[in-house]
Amino acid sequence: MEDADKVEDILRIEVIGRAPNVQHAATELLSVSNSIDRTHISTDSLASLLQDLPMVNLSGQGGLLQSVNIRGSARWRVQTLVEGIPIHTERRAGSAAEFLPPSMVAQARVYPAVASTQLGAGAIGGSIDFSLRVPQSPGLLLRYGTNNNYREVLVSGEHAASNVSWMVNHQHANNSKDGNSNPIQDRFEQHSLVLRKQSAQDKVRDALLLYSGANNVAKASADDPSSRFTLYPTNEHALAKVVFNWHNATVYAHNSQLTTHITRPSRRFNALESNALNTGMHISNSLALSAAGDWAIHWRTGVDARLGVQVNEREAISAAAPSVSDQRILDAQQWELYGAADATKKVSSGMLAAGTRLSSTTQSSNLRTDLISSSEQDSSVSAFIGYRHALSPSWALSGYLSHGYRVPSLTERFYRGETPRGQVLGDPDLRSEQANNVDVSLHYKALSSAFYLSVFQHNISHYIEQITLSPSLQQYRNLDRAKIAGVNYQLSHTFSAAGLAAELKLGGQWLTGEDNAGKLIADIVPAQHRMSLSIYAGKSEGFVALTHRSASDDSVPGELPTNRVNSLSMGYNYALSPAWQLSLNVTNITDAYYVTSRDDLAPPARGRQWVFSTEYHF
Repeated sequence: MEDADKVEDILRIEVIGRAPNVQHAATELLSVSNSIDRTHISTDSLASLLQDLPMVNLSGQGGLLQSVNIRGSARWRVQTLVEGIPIHTERRAGSAAEFLPPSMVAQARVYPAVASTQLGAGAIGGSIDFSLRVPQSPGLLLRYGTNNNYREVLVSGEHAASNVSWMVNHQHANNSKDGNSNPIQDRFEQHSLVLRKQSAQDKVRDALLLYSGANNVAKASADDPSSRFTLYPTNEHALAKVVFNWHNATVYAHNSQLTTHITRPSRRFNALESNALNTGMHISNSLALSAAGDWAIHWRTGVDARLGVQVNEREAISAAAPSVSDQRILDAQQWELYGAADATKKVSSGMLAAGTRLSSTTQSSNLRTDLISSSEQDSSVSAFIGYRHALSPSWALSGYLSHGYRVPSLTERFYRGETPRGQVLGDPDLRSEQANNVDVSLHYKALSSAFYLSVFQHNISHYIEQITLSPSLQQYRNLDRAKIAGVNYQLSHTFSAAGLAAELKLGGQWLTGEDNAGKLIADIVPAQHRMSLSIYAGKSEGFVALTHRSASDDSVPGELPTNRVNSLSMGYNYALSPAWQLSLNVTNITDAYYVTSRDDLAPPARGRQWVFSTEYHF
């Protein structure tokens, strides 16, 4: 079933995805994780769907808005995309694509290293591109989780004559419990709709519309709710894109609205209303220059804009009390104009790839005060070069050098107001981060086995961090430099045992990170390794997976030491018929008690959860 799904995705890319992959040249060199197998299941956030991939860890606090970390980079240093559309957010803590139900995701491509040349400022630490499922027949998915009374319904279908497909999803979850049976404030309700029309012959090759609305989303945190509690009463997103046949011209828009309520009982109540419209367009194409030595060149140019980025804050003694203050604390916009090109060339024993990007970004604030300048402009250049050398038909060695940049977010420059952590001040004089990355990888691929080992170092100048000025006041500032280094690996091997097909996977990473003074920096997660064994027997599939996270006693502002933890999960899938499948998954089988990340407000992880699923295709 999994192989059929992969072939289906490949065929769809061949027919619909004629536009050259923006990561094309980089994927010739890097170890790119581009699939989610049946040993990964999530009943809430995209983050928990990705957390067991070798180069990905959880970061920050928990719940539906849980964020992830790619090789030591998190938050605004990781670019999130949905179907190639850049998803921006002004929230420092939380995934940018939390509005996307995991069950609607067909594939997640995780790119490590600096990807500014391909994706712009937000990809200084890597990127994640989520591809949506495309229903091939009407289907119904039902899912139930015991720990938090999780309920999900996904109805999908297609109209073959018009090449239109659709998905409707509804999720509801109560607060869950940790390994000690204590409540975790992570309840939510979310409903989503996807409409899509694809055609290889029409002038419009792909038209996509996605709507997602969530309510009563509780922010999982180590905070005692009686002292501070954060709730997102509403979180709405509308996303659309249209891809034309002419030079793969793409137009997109993403409108988002978020309401945040921060309650400090008997002290004060803050309500934040956030709105933003992201829109843009680009054209791209490829050409082969046989006269110039068989170079394959891919070019891309476009504009990306963030319009009407506003945050309004109301403060009162309580939610029902009259306002003490009512003010706009962020009103800004951003325009980026860019042009990029990369090229690949096959040589006698390997592949050479290189690329560059020129970008001009203008940010402006409509709040005219003495403390905030009205406009900032940044011109940036990024580039990469790499070579993959074939040592033998099965072994290859690749090297990748890249230079990238990250323009400060609108929040980092212009925000001056309340957050769940207290008052935060932006700094309009922040300099753009500049990064140099070196990555050396060893690759192996044979009929039944695959392996890669990557060693990398990531040097960032003008590193931006949130500095604590007092227990209730923080400000964004440039540090001089920061260095992140590490090793990540993945091994897979298929074999037969007792007449059954089996697959063994092993992956993980080690990271270190420090600033120019030798002090440890935030977001450097403890070493984590995962091993899974899957067994295939006719109509049945089963797996067992063990994740090990090392202890960490590093002293870092805003983070706490964590204990060593082993988490065990397993699952079983049975095909009653080609169209009807039943599944059972159990996460955290041993009911282990541990925190999700080193963040000082990270909540405990969810305890044992039984998840029952059934999927039927009509």
